[in-house]
Amino acid sequence: MKTFKLHLLISLMIFPILSVRANNEQPQGIDLGEYAFGIPVEQLNFNNQSPFTLSFWLNIKEFNHRELGTQFINIRNPNGNWIWCDFPYIHSTIGEAYDMYDNKLGDDMMTFYVFENIGSWFTYLKHIEEYKFYPGEWVHISFQYYITNKAQLFVYVNGKQTLKFESLYGDTFLMPRPAGSIIMIGGPAYNRSPLNAYIDKVQLYNKALSQAQVIKSMSAPLIRDASLLGYWDFEDGCMTDADGFMKADKGTIKATMYKILSNSYEESIGTEVQPFTFGMGVNPESVIQGVEENNITESKTKAFVQNKILNIENAEGIDSVVVYDAMGKVMTSTNANGATSTQITLPSNTKGVLIAKVNDEVIKVICD
Repeated sequence: MKTFKLHLLISLMIFPILSVRANNEQPQGIDLGEYAFGIPVEQLNFNNQSPFTLSFWLNIKEFNHRELGTQFINIRNPNGNWIWCDFPYIHSTIGEAYDMYDNKLGDDMMTFYVFENIGSWFTYLKHIEEYKFYPGEWVHISFQYYITNKAQLFVYVNGKQTLKFESLYGDTFLMPRPAGSIIMIGGPAYNRSPLNAYIDKVQLYNKALSQAQVIKSMSAPLIRDASLLGYWDFEDGCMTDADGFMKADKGTIKATMYKILSNSYEESIGTEVQPFTFGMGVNPESVIQGVEENNITESKTKAFVQNKILNIENAEGIDSVVVYDAMGKVMTSTNANGATSTQITLPSNTKGVLIAKVNDEVIKVICD
């Protein structure tokens, strides 16, 4: 019985989902164009105090602002009164931004508005750091909401906290509401242009992620975290149900593309489901600089090869294993369903450098 010598080199980074494939194929996202990517709230089992995080990669093709800018993220009820569709409990724009003293902060910047209390008007989030969008650049957006003693909203751009809001009225600012609301990215609204952009790798969690988790999720979704409700990477094309909704790659929830219907006054009055339009996607490995190079002092995974069988052990449990050759081509894969060890039979001519992605840990293996 011949034993292959195994030299184990532990990578010092957390690789993104499908990152190896992305090196050989053009990554795929969706093209918003005139439409909005939307997740209906009614399937989420949220109440008015449920925390959540919405994260995605964004690449703006061009701006064509109307008077109030370009529509960005909102939670709107498109089939109700038009005011709650065009100016819902939370909505945001990209365009001219001002501070509370009406001093202009800059152009092509985010501004978020929230409806704090019945009878009050909208207020906007405080800018912690100003961030200006530039067309043609991939950026990672993470928007989150949660309640401690008061409602709070945060926006992270590329892992850094950029905007912050705390309710002036305690926990009376609650969202999402009402029934029939949709969490949307893009689409037009009254006097605001649609977001002409590509988006990719959309993630939705039922908790507010920590900053460390936001940074980690930039590379890959937190698939081992029970809070992940849905993840769409759009790599496998359009697999929708009869109603035009695409089920998440991870999780059980659905999303679709919406056309925002309007009347002669350009007020939004409803939605119409549209087919997905695919476009340029992102390979986080080629965009993130430094974030993915988080050192791990000790590998969680042990492995050895014997008789053309790759043996893998991880005391914390093994979910997925993907084995690549030196050129980044997938050789084989398996799902161990949380087992602490698994065996993978390798092709008889296997030799040289292999790459095994075990959960979120990447291991380089040299087989003599």
